Amino acid sequence: MTALLAQAAAARKRALVVDDDPILREVMAEQLEAVGFDVVQAENGVTGRELTGREDFDLAIIDISMPKLNGFDLLRHIRQHPRSVDLPVIVATGFNDRASVEKAYELGASSFVTKPMNWPQFAHHALFVMRNGEIERALRHAQLEAVTASKMKNGLFHVLTHELKTPLTALIGLTGVLSEALRARVDPAQAEQLEHVVGAAQRLNAIISDILLLSKALSGPSHQQIVSSPVRDIVDDSLVGLKAKARERDVNLVSRQSDENLRVTGDPRLLRQALHKLIDNAIKFSPKGGTVEIRVHGKDDGSTVISVRDHGPGLSAAKLRDCMLPFIQDDMSYGRPVEGLGLGLPIAKSIAEAHGGELLFQTAPGKGMLVALWLPLQSPEEQSKARA
Repeated sequence: MTALLAQAAAARKRALVVDDDPILREVMAEQLEAVGFDVVQAENGVTGRELTGREDFDLAIIDISMPKLNGFDLLRHIRQHPRSVDLPVIVATGFNDRASVEKAYELGASSFVTKPMNWPQFAHHALFVMRNGEIERALRHAQLEAVTASKMKNGLFHVLTHELKTPLTALIGLTGVLSEALRARVDPAQAEQLEHVVGAAQRLNAIISDILLLSKALSGPSHQQIVSSPVRDIVDDSLVGLKAKARERDVNLVSRQSDENLRVTGDPRLLRQALHKLIDNAIKFSPKGGTVEIRVHGKDDGSTVISVRDHGPGLSAAKLRDCMLPFIQDDMSYGRPVEGLGLGLPIAKSIAEAHGGELLFQTAPGKGMLVALWLPLQSPEEQSKARA
């Protein structure tokens, strides 16, 4: 029995009624207590302000017209105090007092009731406002936690990749020097093992570079160097290192641009990396003797589209959604034919969105894939500067 009473007491909610009319205050208290509230009464706004500043409540009902401190000033204090910033507040006002209702909402009121009161509905309305406030508070807290977790994740990515990349670069360089120095002094088996060490370090370095690139793309405009660049330069730079890879896989690379003078506004390094990822993916999944086509054209609205088409296996809509998530590939088995963490498409998507653009797809199983990097006339940062 004691446990049940304690549970029932814990389930009861606290309501604050602030009104200078003692009779109205008592009737409100009776109505709220009937539906499970513990009610605290305040005869004016000053007392209400003191109570909300030192005690916790689940709901407050305040009158607009009160001596010493009116309901508007009390509401303003409630929304500015850390203890009561999320407190659901119902304001009580005269019938058809539209101006007061609008002002109360501007100051942060959750709802309102009109005088004279509709008592059969009053308590149920109070319960609804309180529960709605609890839901809104939970959503705000969840959003805050998600934003905090995202910032922590991005910060962790940035720090870890830098901390790993510095010694790894030294390892690659020193191992390469050691391999060249010992080439004539070791047998073929030992030379092959040294090559494996260098190759593994280079693969690890590429993975860390991808994670660092994703972190930068997610960090927002503060980490971008926005300039106007020729699209031709971005395309040519993105092909560095990929032409040899295409030859090894017997894949033809074809690049077409409708306007040689076309320029794009953004961070050229990030845009180059995004396009590099798209072309690299297309080469990876192209069949032997296939063709990867890069097309560039400007649209009438000033935006630019850079598309990459391959004739590989293509993807279903469900598989494509999965591949847009970091660290996901179409084939995630240990025996998958393509190495990597599945960061290519997420990196390109993040870079496009960081420039106010979008990554567009056209694909189906057995039909290959076309991925288009759409970039607006100006980046969001450029647009905000122009508006300023």
